[in-house]
Amino acid sequence: MTKPVLEITGLDVTFPGLVKDMRILRGVDLQIQAGEILGLVGESGSGKSMTASACLGMVPAPARVNGSILIDGEEVVGRSDADLNRMRGCKVAMVFQNPMRSLNPFFTIGQQLIEIIRRHRSCGKREAQVAAVEGLQSVQIPDANAMLARYPHQLSGGQIQRVMIALALACRPKVLIADEPTTALDVTVQAQIISLLYRLAKDAGLTILFITHDLGVVSQLCDRVAVMYEGEIVETGSVSDIIDNPAHPYSKRLIEAFPAVGRKQEEFRAQEEPACGPNITMGGAL
Repeated sequence: MTKPVLEITGLDVTFPGLVKDMRILRGVDLQIQAGEILGLVGESGSGKSMTASACLGMVPAPARVNGSILIDGEEVVGRSDADLNRMRGCKVAMVFQNPMRSLNPFFTIGQQLIEIIRRHRSCGKREAQVAAVEGLQSVQIPDANAMLARYPHQLSGGQIQRVMIALALACRPKVLIADEPTTALDVTVQAQIISLLYRLAKDAGLTILFITHDLGVVSQLCDRVAVMYEGEIVETGSVSDIIDNPAHPYSKRLIEAFPAVGRKQEEFRAQEEPACGPNITMGGAL
């Protein structure tokens, strides 16, 4: 079996407190192979986004991070800021939940994309502009040359999210982390972004960690699923195994809380407290 492109082992994140420390992640273990899409699901506050932040070396101070995160064989935990800046973009990149807040409104799409490419690829402006156009074309943006001259406020939500994916992929990373990338988009645009990510993984061999609370998106996009509860991975398996035959009580309640076509309202009301904790509330990421 080939070595995983992303391998997380025993990841712990702890924030010091006045009375006692707060342990956000508790021994997280995850592995993702090249070209695979792993869905990381769980309720709001379960630690999904903190896991993503740790993969980029962006856990805020004064948190303590222990364990190991290997991306393409290179360790993230304990690296210097200079090393992490080099790895971000070239080894791992991220697409965030709210695309409207991810771009600088005072600069054109071309200025922002070209700067990223020049910084990480060490190339000239002309070469970077050609790469920027190719990047926009790769995410199916029509008339990419014209797009370079536009400002973020001139784009729709779906266009901005495509630009953000192009920005994330501009430096040819091994791993793309997508943190709730379809939450702020309407259903039609969601389907387009899901299709785009699937094509990038299967055609270009991109490895994707897809963070979401939407099991509908997971069933369409992901190869495997990891279920997170209170900072721990409680179950991992194929999409069909987790959705059709969940083994952990939390996974069962998470699936029951998700409305399905043909299911009556009474069928997904909580009748009693689950064995693993309080009622599940579907929401955004931590």
